[in-house]
Amino acid sequence: MIGDTTHDLQLAVNAGTARVAVSYGAHDTQALRDHGPLFLAHSTRELHDWLLEHA
Repeated sequence: MIGDTTHDLQLAVNAGTARVAVSYGAHDTQALRDHGPLFLAHSTRELHDWLLEHA
């Protein structure tokens, strides 16, 4: 699950699925980190590169 809100990440937690956060969305970086994402991307390029390497 890729999300830009804590709601997205909490949904992934509840579903028992891996989660990646993007900081260029609705919620601040620390709030996203508090939900334990595998990775926090700060740009679409960063997200793309991480997904190529880890997905």
